[in-house]
Amino acid sequence: MALTADSERLARVAPEYVARMREHQKRNVTLMILDGAAFALVLSMLSETTIIPAFVEGLTGSAVLVGLVGAIFALGRYAPQLIGAHLVLGRERRKPLFVTIIVGQRIGILAVAASAQLAGTLDTSLVVVLFLISFGMYAALAGIIGPVFGDFVAKAVPVGRGLFFGTVQLIGGLLGFGAALVAENVIREYPFPVGNQILFWAAVAGSLVSLVLVSFLKEERLPDPAPRPAFTRTLASIPGILRTDPDYRRYLVGRLLQAIAAGGMGFVVVAGLQGSTLVPSDAALLAAAFILAQAVLGFGLGALGNAVGWRAVMVTGGALMAVGFAVAAVGGSLTVSIIAMAMLGGANSLVFVGDQNMSIELAPPGATSVYLGLTSTALGPFFIAGPLLAGVLSPVVGFTPVFIAAAVLAGAGALLCLRVREPRHRVATGERHDEVLP
Repeated sequence: MALTADSERLARVAPEYVARMREHQKRNVTLMILDGAAFALVLSMLSETTIIPAFVEGLTGSAVLVGLVGAIFALGRYAPQLIGAHLVLGRERRKPLFVTIIVGQRIGILAVAASAQLAGTLDTSLVVVLFLISFGMYAALAGIIGPVFGDFVAKAVPVGRGLFFGTVQLIGGLLGFGAALVAENVIREYPFPVGNQILFWAAVAGSLVSLVLVSFLKEERLPDPAPRPAFTRTLASIPGILRTDPDYRRYLVGRLLQAIAAGGMGFVVVAGLQGSTLVPSDAALLAAAFILAQAVLGFGLGALGNAVGWRAVMVTGGALMAVGFAVAAVGGSLTVSIIAMAMLGGANSLVFVGDQNMSIELAPPGATSVYLGLTSTALGPFFIAGPLLAGVLSPVVGFTPVFIAAAVLAGAGALLCLRVREPRHRVATGERHDEVLP
């Protein structure tokens, strides 16, 4: 099995390092898949779209505070990415930083559970403030760790990375789906806020299991890393990346278009309910179709990237999104809506399976974390703006034009990704600073 593009570049200047990391690959992949499974359960218990908003609504009845949950998570998830990217630079080892951030995130999860446990014993306003601060800490560290995790994977999985990401997506999606059903049952069986408190403490337990698994990862010392520059220099390097790397620029613009289009995903159910083609209980079926397709098709896209490269994955994912929105525009029945949501679920797996791998393989070895952080930071505002834009336009023009516009944007994004040269072909021609060490 061939090395990935970034690993092949690194192997040209540090062959012994890559060879030693390959010796640890089986162990590291097994531990990270188990970690992904454990943390999938945690994510289900701390879902920013269901569990956390429901808890805040139950405490306060405030729609504004419920909306604040999503804003806090999005801000924490995307804003600090470049900080994490900068912290990786100049390090001989990634694991110490990786574990340190994970410990901090677990403290945030513990604070979420502890503050929720205070409900009914302290003033509700104080509990809500403490809870949202704790949730914000958890979200911010989730953002910082993104490029750190991606850079560690880039070095720890030099071959077969697509299957790794696809397997994590598949197992995590299936476990997350099952955990969501369990969570629904717990909340239904126990009076508020006891059911939520049980879930939050379960999240603490799952996060500690994840931490133990990560502690056993193996890593070699990277030879002669370049010194970490000042953070301002890291930021100042971004215009140069965009100016000198046209393939990355095309990929990023294509994904920005698709990020805006993705804002229409949440309105497929709303359109069916308002059009009387769906009943409220159908929402659960559409959610199941979305989650399962995201898991299964995410694995398929990972295998595709492993076999032929990541340009094909980004183009296929964009095509799935375009067709999914086109089907949603037709509407008319539960079956059609399920098909649309399944395709959109598959397209949504690009966020985990596609973006990280495309960024890693396009990046020179010394800039892996910067490319990862830049991708997430750039996409974040568009993922936030998309739903807001769809929410403003749909009452004015209707859902069908919104879905058609989303299909056009997704298709345009896929065409731009099609113009990106496959990173593995760039390596074959010796491009992108093969001599640069991380």
